[in-house]
Amino acid sequence: MGLASLPVVAGVSYATGQWQILVLSCFAIPVLLLGIRPAQARPYRIQLRKGGTPDIDAALADALAQSSTTHRCAALMLELDEIDKLRDAWGPEGIDAIMSAVTDRLCSVLRKDDVVVQIDTARFAISLPNIRIPELGGVISLIERLQKAARETITLDGVGVYVTLSAGFCLEFRAPARTPQSLRDAAELALLDAKSQQVESLRGYSSNTPARVATPDQHAQDALAALKDGQIVAWFQPQLSTDTGIVTGFEALARWEHPDRGTLAPADFLPALEAAHAMELLSETMLQHALRALRAWDVAGHKVPGVAVNFATQDLRNPSLIERIKWDVDRFEMDPKRLTVEILETVVSEHDDDIITRNIRALGDQGYRIDLDDFGTGHASLANIRRFAVDRIKIDRSFITRADDDPEQQRMINAIISMAEQMGVETLAEGVETIGEKSILSQLGCTHMQGYAIARPMPFDKTLAWLEEHRSQMAQAPYFPRRAV
Repeated sequence: MGLASLPVVAGVSYATGQWQILVLSCFAIPVLLLGIRPAQARPYRIQLRKGGTPDIDAALADALAQSSTTHRCAALMLELDEIDKLRDAWGPEGIDAIMSAVTDRLCSVLRKDDVVVQIDTARFAISLPNIRIPELGGVISLIERLQKAARETITLDGVGVYVTLSAGFCLEFRAPARTPQSLRDAAELALLDAKSQQVESLRGYSSNTPARVATPDQHAQDALAALKDGQIVAWFQPQLSTDTGIVTGFEALARWEHPDRGTLAPADFLPALEAAHAMELLSETMLQHALRALRAWDVAGHKVPGVAVNFATQDLRNPSLIERIKWDVDRFEMDPKRLTVEILETVVSEHDDDIITRNIRALGDQGYRIDLDDFGTGHASLANIRRFAVDRIKIDRSFITRADDDPEQQRMINAIISMAEQMGVETLAEGVETIGEKSILSQLGCTHMQGYAIARPMPFDKTLAWLEEHRSQMAQAPYFPRRAV
């Protein structure tokens, strides 16, 4: 009996009441289908190995052995960006599902001789043998395709999740030594360099790549010294009214202006400052920079309503926090309503602490504005939003990414905005990166937005020119108010 006749047999069996044959037919069809060319169901899985460092070193050894005068090899490291946010939002099982989906996509892009090894919770190592010389352009093109593949929507529990990958690579001739370990270590250093920049960055190893020589204790000491020496400063990212386009404030963001490594993002030094127990000193530094910026904008004639400063859990547990903030605000002769205190949603949802509760409520009572940051990544209840007198919730970037193309994202954003409107709370979308995202957020009724589509974080001196340029653009642009829904 051929496969094509099985549906016919099933139909006849049903019509004649011969249920035994019907049941047999229903089981036979999928069994036979599964038996057809099973090896081709996922042909690229042979590239995936699960053994950690020894497996990638073995693959790189094979790649080095195959090198010739016309073809060379390379080592590549990829890592999920913002893994802590993903873990907070989806938990360990969600991370496993995300990594599985990303693995499938990487393997579908790579060649059959390339080898992928997952060497950490969120990190992949890849051996790239037999790359035609000159290989730099080909490797960069491949990495960009891998990043694009990983960027596609991953669906978890019916919700679209978007991830990005940062990448570091080392070409064979660039490695300090012609060994698998040297290639791997060099690619990892390049990855760490990429991770110190913005998300989805790409770096290749060279003799100028920063060496990872500091121990955690040394790194903590270096970061603390940098903070005390004034190398860690506030950069500022503007926030706009979605309705009018007018500047509604800036957020103060910490940056390490490293003398050798350039500008470093918080991910590269916040853990070290936490280890050095210096988070309160960082908050104090950011607060003073923010208040100084407000005064300078006033002197320059720019109407900046306020500035937002992030405060960590350690700050909120300090019984003297209110007095410390009041002393600084009074010293700069600022109205408290011009300072926004940003609090992570996880602080509100995970800490039932009397001091934290008292401090947040006291800040609101004294006129400071309260922003609930990264909303949607924790489990803050509506009661907590009321209890802490939150003025605005910042919708996390994970909900904003590709919102113009994803109806599910739009429904989630709309639900958050509707809830906020019912509670009399404003909304700010963070991480807005495209014109399409700006447009859909305006249509959905989000009140404020912030992100690369408006401006990247910038040092204070550049904010003056940006404000002047924005004011000029606003004077020339026609005003079309958002249509009420």
